[in-house]
Amino acid sequence: QSAIERIAQRAACEQERDSVLIATWPAAALAGWLAGSENRIQQSVCEKLLAANVTGEQLLCLRKGDVSKLGLGTLGMEVRLLSVVRKVRNSHFAALRAFFNAPPSCSSCSSCSSSSVAAASTIAVVAAPPPPAAAAAAADATERSSIPHDFKCPISLELMEQPVIAPDGFSYEQAYITTWLASHDTSPMTG
Repeated sequence: QSAIERIAQRAACEQERDSVLIATWPAAALAGWLAGSENRIQQSVCEKLLAANVTGEQLLCLRKGDVSKLGLGTLGMEVRLLSVVRKVRNSHFAALRAFFNAPPSCSSCSSCSSSSVAAASTIAVVAAPPPPAAAAAAADATERSSIPHDFKCPISLELMEQPVIAPDGFSYEQAYITTWLASHDTSPMTG
């Protein structure tokens, strides 16, 4: 069970659960949810989002300029969609923050009761990239040193191509933080 699924289990209602799970939804599931009675998004808008293959994860990142580029029709519908996006985004990240800031749910398992030092050493092991081949090590080190630190993913230590900001406030490469959250309940940076 992924971290997102565990967070969704703590949801107080179906709407909150959906706002957490939305990050995992493919375009078709998202379009169906948006067309639901509570969201009141027109079918033609849902069809355009589906045609553009907008997933739940992408919806959480939509901004005004992105919505305008989709050519959804009326300004009113763009405003309605942005309102739904803002509402679900706020709920999504509030649930993630609450989950990561909550005390451990048990004291008997080693992963919940481990110290910060142990968690930090685990993170260091996970974050360390495999050692490069001896012939490529010098070239790789030169290339890595020229990349500003803020542009590197703290998990992979590589240049981020699709950076996302997690609830802990740190930026990560999307693929690496998704993989991390699938098997961990903690932040890679703060434990």
